[in-house]
Order: sequence, then structure tokens, then C-alpha cells
Amino acid sequence: MEIFNYHPLTGEFLGNGVADENPLDVENPIVPGFATPTPPPARTARAIPVYRNAAGHAPQNWSEGSWTLAPDYRAEPLFRTADGSPFALGLEYTGLGDLPAFLTDEPRPSPAHKWVNEEWTLDAELETEQAAATVRARRDELLTAADKLIAPLMDGFVLGELTPEEDAKLKAMSQYRKALRAVTGQTGFPRTIDWPAKPA
Repeated sequence: MEIFNYHPLTGEFLGNGVADENPLDVENPIVPGFATPTPPPARTARAIPVYRNAAGHAPQNWSEGSWTLAPDYRAEPLFRTADGSPFALGLEYTGLGDLPAFLTDEPRPSPAHKWVNEEWTLDAELETEQAAATVRARRDELLTAADKLIAPLMDGFVLGELTPEEDAKLKAMSQYRKALRAVTGQTGFPRTIDWPAKPA
């Protein structure tokens, strides 16, 4: 008699086998533990057959359970709903069975998305804050670079040693630096920025 073996911990279908001969009753072969004479249902793209009892465990005796299809996410990338970070299968979740509430198979579209009502939802306020932070970071980077170019010119200015060309460059760089500080006051801030051109 053909039997169907299942995993003693997960109940996952492992493969076919043959029942042991019963010397006391040749008409009724012996089905070993964690096996059943009942064939499993066909697996689907994302569900596999598992043999479990009413408590959700794989029974040693086949008469105490039945086949069912369980979601299988072991080959799928999973993400934490708290922050969208990748999740590695382990003790928290093995990948077999329904996804727990703290996981999703949908990647987070952007850092401004939050998990709300079982889906990623754009948080417009957070998106604006992040866009503003990005603009300020770039502005600060450009200001630092401008300061390094202005510093030696300022020494010459204080000492009255600037050439006409250096004086013109100092004024142009100072205007550029002033324009950089003003980008956060632009009408389109933080999404549309008219960045000032750096003097040659």
C-alpha cells in the first residue's frame, strides 16, 4: 500500500513510501508514524500540503489529522511592517503558514511609507520632512565647499591685498553663499529647488 510521509514538526509532505507488511493481517499493512495512506492535495504556486491535527501540529498517528494547504513564503523576500527592513526566516517565523502581522511580502515603496490597514501608505507629512532634510543636507554640503573657497580670499580682503579679479571672485562667492542659505525660503521648497549656479 502506498503511503505519504510528512515532516514530524511542520507536517510538510516529504514524499511517497510503502506501508510495512502486517504479519497478523496481510490485508491491513502497517502505516508508520508520520505517514498516511491519504494522498496530499496538489501544491500551488504559494501553498504546500501539510498534515496536521486540530491543534495545528503534525500527529504521529495519521488517523488524528488531515491534509490542508499552508502558505509557503520560504522562497519569498519578506519585510517587517514596522520599518520595511528585510526579514530573515528563523524562530520568529519559519516561512510556512500564514504571515504574522509584523511581516509582509510587499517591499516598502519609500522611507515615507508606513504600514496602515495591511498596506503601505504614503505619509505626506513624513515625505515632506524627508525631502526638506535632503535639501538642507545638500545645501549644507555646498555651503561647506563655498566656505573653503572664500576663506583664503577673506584673508586677502582683511589685509587689503586682493587683486581686482580676487575681489570680484569674493563678491561672486559671497552672493552664491547667500543664495544657498535662501533656498529653504523658496516657494517650491522642499520639492522644487532653483539651485544657484556656483561661480566659475
